[in-house]
Amino acid sequence: MSLSLLPTAAPNRSGFTAPSPSSLVARLGAALASRGVAYCQWKGHGKRERWGNGKGDIDLLVERASWADFADILAGLGFKLAAAPAGREANGVLHFFGLDERRGDLVHIHAYQRLAIGSPWRTHYRIPLERDLLASAQLQEDGVFKTAAPELELIVLVLRLVLRHEVWDVLRREPPRWLDGALTELDRLEERATPAQVATALKKLLPEVSPRLFERCRASLLPGCPARRRVLIRAQLTNALRPHASRPTVFAFGERLWRRVQPRGQALAGGGAVVALLGGDGSGKSTCAEALKAWLGSELATLHLHLGRPPRSIATYVVGGALKLARALRLSPSLIAHLDLLRTVATGMDRARLETRAFRFAADGGIAICERYPLKPGWSLSGPSDAQGHATEARSRFATALRRYERGLYERMARPDLVFVLALDPETAVRRKTSEPADYVRERAKLTAAADWSQIGAVIIDAAQPLPQVVAALKAELWKSL
Repeated sequence: MSLSLLPTAAPNRSGFTAPSPSSLVARLGAALASRGVAYCQWKGHGKRERWGNGKGDIDLLVERASWADFADILAGLGFKLAAAPAGREANGVLHFFGLDERRGDLVHIHAYQRLAIGSPWRTHYRIPLERDLLASAQLQEDGVFKTAAPELELIVLVLRLVLRHEVWDVLRREPPRWLDGALTELDRLEERATPAQVATALKKLLPEVSPRLFERCRASLLPGCPARRRVLIRAQLTNALRPHASRPTVFAFGERLWRRVQPRGQALAGGGAVVALLGGDGSGKSTCAEALKAWLGSELATLHLHLGRPPRSIATYVVGGALKLARALRLSPSLIAHLDLLRTVATGMDRARLETRAFRFAADGGIAICERYPLKPGWSLSGPSDAQGHATEARSRFATALRRYERGLYERMARPDLVFVLALDPETAVRRKTSEPADYVRERAKLTAAADWSQIGAVIIDAAQPLPQVVAALKAELWKSL
């Protein structure tokens, strides 16, 4: 199901779908122009059909003198600063994410103070063309952001692509797939920049790369170029760019490999958050949690946890098995009640471990989305056994001690950074949740409505709305609070 609430703009004659006048991308472009920020989109503007509607990254080179205004504009538009995972970014490059509420998408801005090319976890290169790129920047007739002179953009693109050649390309039977898209971009730029303009720019601005070497670099991007020749030309280029080399830390490559094994999105520089998503059965908690994870998880470090059904520990399995056996053998009701109470205590311990995991994840800048977080106003839905009237038949000093310990587990659980309550009337909940008994669903909806959520600052969301509207409201409130 699409989460977009509004239609997209129609494509113009060139095939480019222009962003809506009130889209976040369009507002950013207008704000940069009105404040006189010195910047340019130094790569990627040939793929406007992607980033124009928030589907791709937007790479902006910003003059240092304009950085304060640039950061102020981003903050005013609701952008958040994120830290790139270790080994995945060069110095002088920052990441910002903003929410386009019209589409429900995240817009990703790569903001560069220094022009860096090459893989950051390997030797990469700072190309001293920032001043000239910015000085040549102009806003095209159908553009959103200023772009640099085509000959300068062509130079940077060719150098960037040649650095992507790898030694193991000699083992490939076919050229790398990324070359197909690169050729389209090269053709577009070469229609606007003559060889003479490129040669003049190289001689004046980057004499380390001779026109002859540049021609060889360009030829290495042709599909028919042998892989060995590509690798050789890359070595020649890296030798020419040696004065501009920046070597990563000793552990950068290992960190990169680890992120391949255990992928993780970017962390918010301002810190992460634990988000509790509460509500009765049929309110759409799981559906909304999955939608939020899909939305955030494509870019940011995101974790989805269900504290109502936490992963069971060995102790929980053992006690649960003993309880089933005692019931099957029809043992003493008192024993069964004590085992039932012991199982709820073990579940509380499982929830406490999951709560610890959520807060540790948020401390590292991630966003933990937690279903059925056991907050005191909602203990009747998910909480200590005595608050739910469970295992009340267990009466002994041991049972009293267990209940005291269990209540302590829940009382020590920290309050989440943000709490959402999906409010739904009982009869609508019954119609939606047909997999559970109607009386059970109705009662849980009534308990949700009766709880005093104001004491924990919960945000109430009307879950009777269509799903796209509920998700849109959650996105807007969540993003505003991060």
